[in-house]
Amino acid sequence: MRRIKKAVKIFGLFLCGFIVFCMFYLAFARESCEITVSSAVLKEQNTPALQPKSEEEKKLGELQSSAAQSRSASKLYTSTCSACHGKNGEGRFDDKGEVIFPAIAKKPPEFIIKRVHDYKSGKIPNPLMAALLKNIKDEDLKALSDEISKF
Repeated sequence: MRRIKKAVKIFGLFLCGFIVFCMFYLAFARESCEITVSSAVLKEQNTPALQPKSEEEKKLGELQSSAAQSRSASKLYTSTCSACHGKNGEGRFDDKGEVIFPAIAKKPPEFIIKRVHDYKSGKIPNPLMAALLKNIKDEDLKALSDEISKF
Protein backbone atom coordinates (compact mmCIF):
# COMPACT_ATOMS: atom_id res chain seq x y z
CA MET A 1 0.00 0.00 0.00
CA ARG A 2 2.86 2.38 0.80
CA ARG A 3 4.45 1.72 -2.56
CA ILE A 4 1.23 2.59 -4.31
CA LYS A 5 0.87 5.84 -2.37
CA LYS A 6 4.49 6.74 -3.11
CA ALA A 7 4.03 5.92 -6.80
CA VAL A 8 0.88 8.06 -6.93
CA LYS A 9 2.71 11.00 -5.32
CA ILE A 10 5.63 10.69 -7.74
CA PHE A 11 3.26 10.46 -10.68
CA GLY A 12 1.36 13.52 -9.40
CA LEU A 13 4.54 15.57 -9.15
CA PHE A 14 5.60 14.43 -12.61
CA LEU A 15 2.18 15.38 -13.97
CA CYS A 16 2.33 18.81 -12.30
CA GLY A 17 5.76 19.43 -13.78
CA PHE A 18 4.52 18.39 -17.21
CA ILE A 19 1.54 20.74 -16.93
CA VAL A 20 3.80 23.65 -16.00
CA PHE A 21 6.09 22.82 -18.92
CA CYS A 22 3.12 22.77 -21.31
CA MET A 23 1.83 26.11 -19.98
CA PHE A 24 5.22 27.74 -20.55
CA TYR A 25 5.50 26.24 -24.00
CA LEU A 26 2.02 27.41 -25.01
CA ALA A 27 2.59 30.89 -23.60
CA PHE A 28 5.86 31.37 -25.47
CA ALA A 29 4.54 29.80 -28.68
CA ARG A 30 1.51 32.11 -28.66
CA GLU A 31 3.65 35.22 -28.03
CA SER A 32 6.06 34.42 -30.88
CA CYS A 33 3.10 33.74 -33.18
CA GLU A 34 1.53 37.12 -32.31
CA ILE A 35 4.81 38.90 -33.02
CA THR A 36 5.13 37.21 -36.41
CA VAL A 37 1.52 37.99 -37.35
CA SER A 38 1.74 41.64 -36.28
CA SER A 39 5.00 42.08 -38.23
CA ALA A 40 3.39 40.61 -41.33
CA VAL A 41 0.34 42.87 -40.99
CA LEU A 42 2.53 45.99 -40.67
CA LYS A 43 4.54 45.02 -43.76
CA GLU A 44 1.35 44.32 -45.70
CA GLN A 45 -0.20 47.68 -44.81
CA ASN A 46 3.04 49.46 -45.73
CA THR A 47 2.27 52.29 -43.32
CA PRO A 48 4.39 53.78 -40.56
CA ALA A 49 2.02 52.49 -37.85
CA LEU A 50 4.40 53.23 -34.99
CA GLN A 51 4.93 56.91 -35.84
CA PRO A 52 2.52 59.20 -33.97
CA LYS A 53 0.82 61.96 -35.93
CA SER A 54 0.60 64.71 -33.33
CA GLU A 55 2.30 65.91 -30.16
CA GLU A 56 -0.49 64.47 -28.00
CA GLU A 57 -0.07 61.09 -29.61
CA LYS A 58 3.71 61.26 -29.04
CA LYS A 59 3.17 62.04 -25.35
CA LEU A 60 0.61 59.26 -25.07
CA GLY A 61 3.02 56.83 -26.71
CA GLU A 62 5.80 57.81 -24.29
CA LEU A 63 3.48 57.36 -21.29
CA GLN A 64 2.32 53.96 -22.53
CA SER A 65 5.87 52.73 -23.12
CA SER A 66 7.06 53.93 -19.69
CA ALA A 67 4.05 52.27 -18.05
CA ALA A 68 4.78 49.03 -19.91
CA GLN A 69 8.42 49.16 -18.82
CA SER A 70 7.50 49.78 -15.21
CA ARG A 71 5.12 46.80 -15.26
CA SER A 72 7.70 44.36 -16.56
CA ALA A 73 7.67 41.31 -14.37
CA SER A 74 10.69 40.01 -12.51
CA LYS A 75 12.49 36.90 -13.62
CA LEU A 76 11.18 35.06 -10.56
CA TYR A 77 7.55 35.91 -11.38
CA THR A 78 8.03 35.07 -15.04
CA SER A 79 9.64 31.71 -14.32
CA THR A 80 7.32 30.53 -11.53
CA CYS A 81 3.96 32.31 -11.74
CA SER A 82 3.21 33.74 -15.17
CA ALA A 83 2.54 30.43 -16.93
CA CYS A 84 -0.55 29.88 -14.79
CA HIS A 85 -1.55 33.31 -13.46
CA GLY A 86 -0.76 35.29 -16.61
CA LYS A 87 1.83 37.86 -17.58
CA ASN A 88 0.25 40.53 -15.35
CA GLY A 89 -1.46 38.31 -12.77
CA GLU A 90 -4.78 38.45 -14.58
CA GLY A 91 -5.44 34.70 -14.18
CA ARG A 92 -6.51 32.11 -16.75
CA PHE A 93 -10.08 31.24 -17.70
CA ASP A 94 -11.67 28.62 -19.92
CA ASP A 95 -14.05 29.28 -22.82
CA LYS A 96 -17.04 29.48 -20.46
CA GLY A 97 -15.35 32.05 -18.22
CA GLU A 98 -14.67 29.54 -15.45
CA VAL A 99 -11.50 30.12 -13.44
CA ILE A 100 -8.64 27.78 -14.27
CA PHE A 101 -5.98 29.75 -12.39
CA PRO A 102 -7.13 32.67 -10.20
CA ALA A 103 -6.24 36.30 -10.78
CA ILE A 104 -3.64 37.50 -8.29
CA ALA A 105 -3.08 41.05 -9.48
CA LYS A 106 -3.89 43.92 -7.10
CA LYS A 107 -4.25 41.64 -4.08
CA PRO A 108 -2.71 43.03 -0.86
CA PRO A 109 0.84 41.77 -0.28
CA GLU A 110 -0.14 40.43 3.16
CA PHE A 111 -2.84 38.27 1.59
CA ILE A 112 -0.46 36.98 -1.08
CA ILE A 113 2.37 36.14 1.31
CA LYS A 114 0.00 34.35 3.72
CA ARG A 115 -1.55 32.35 0.90
CA VAL A 116 1.86 31.44 -0.55
CA HIS A 117 3.09 30.27 2.86
CA ASP A 118 -0.09 28.21 3.29
CA TYR A 119 0.55 26.50 -0.06
CA LYS A 120 4.22 25.97 0.76
CA SER A 121 3.50 24.47 4.21
CA GLY A 122 0.65 22.29 2.95
CA LYS A 123 -2.13 24.04 4.91
CA ILE A 124 -3.82 24.54 1.55
CA PRO A 125 -3.38 21.30 -0.39
CA ASN A 126 -2.13 22.08 -3.88
CA PRO A 127 0.74 19.87 -5.11
CA LEU A 128 1.54 22.17 -8.04
CA MET A 129 1.94 25.27 -5.87
CA ALA A 130 3.81 23.33 -3.19
CA ALA A 131 6.27 21.99 -5.76
CA LEU A 132 6.81 25.43 -7.30
CA LEU A 133 7.35 27.15 -3.95
CA LYS A 134 9.46 24.44 -2.31
CA ASN A 135 12.87 25.96 -3.10
CA ILE A 136 11.98 29.67 -3.00
CA LYS A 137 13.39 31.64 -0.05
CA ASP A 138 11.08 33.63 2.23
CA GLU A 139 12.68 36.96 1.26
CA ASP A 140 12.06 36.15 -2.41
CA LEU A 141 8.45 35.31 -1.59
CA LYS A 142 8.09 38.68 0.15
CA ALA A 143 9.51 40.49 -2.89
CA LEU A 144 7.24 38.46 -5.15
CA SER A 145 4.15 39.33 -3.09
CA ASP A 146 5.07 43.04 -3.19
CA GLU A 147 5.53 42.84 -6.96
CA ILE A 148 2.24 41.05 -7.57
CA SER A 149 0.29 43.52 -5.42
CA LYS A 150 1.48 46.34 -7.71
CA PHE A 151 0.22 44.75 -10.95
